[in-house]
Amino acid sequence: MKEYFSIGELAELFGLNIQTLYYYDSVGIFSPRERNEKSGRRKYEFDQIYELATVSYMRRLGYSLEEIKESRTSLNSNRAVDIMKQRSQELRRQWQELLNIDEAIQRKIRFMEQEMDGICLDEIAVKHFEDRKFISIGDEELLYRENSFYFYPTIAFYEGDRKYFGAYLYPDDEELPKTIPQSRIQIIPEGDFLCGYHLGGYGGVPDTIRRLREARPDLELGAQAINFNILDQFVESDNENFITAMQIRVL
Repeated sequence: MKEYFSIGELAELFGLNIQTLYYYDSVGIFSPRERNEKSGRRKYEFDQIYELATVSYMRRLGYSLEEIKESRTSLNSNRAVDIMKQRSQELRRQWQELLNIDEAIQRKIRFMEQEMDGICLDEIAVKHFEDRKFISIGDEELLYRENSFYFYPTIAFYEGDRKYFGAYLYPDDEELPKTIPQSRIQIIPEGDFLCGYHLGGYGGVPDTIRRLREARPDLELGAQAINFNILDQFVESDNENFITAMQIRVL
């Protein structure tokens, strides 16, 4: 059994970069017991393996070096259990947050695949929709601070000179997260809608709404245009390639 390890041997034993051990030494996390002042060579005693194993263990649990340094000065079995409980709670919180993000990604994928399946950008048609739920967000200055803007497909409501936003709770049959207050959930009532598409940046949306209305002068249409972002800034860097589904209620 070896009595001492060089820094290279210890790094190889733990699968670490030598520079990592140099850094641990410089910040006082893990230092060699012996050091040659002339050559700078470091020698680690065998029982220091357990110290480094503790550091590696805590790093794998996600602790920062500052947290490791602080906890190791007062580490005992009771303290260790408290640390593990706290870390377990934090990991579960992070895990739930990652699950929420994954759900948002999957929801976005399903929405895009459904909307892009067989799409014809020149099509103008009347379609029937059942009730659709959305989270009310409000005016644009509130949009970018709202988590639901990032987690759900965006709906933009145009009515005269006013524009306001919502987050489409797609798909309709999916159980809603309990974190969404019921008071914020609104419904686009079922009915027939004149439907078309806008290709390009959002500055041109009002012109497309006007052309959509002019395409069917035989229909009595509502004042509000409801626009669902299909390809937006989250999936397309060139706004000329944005695709928006546009719907106006048939009265």
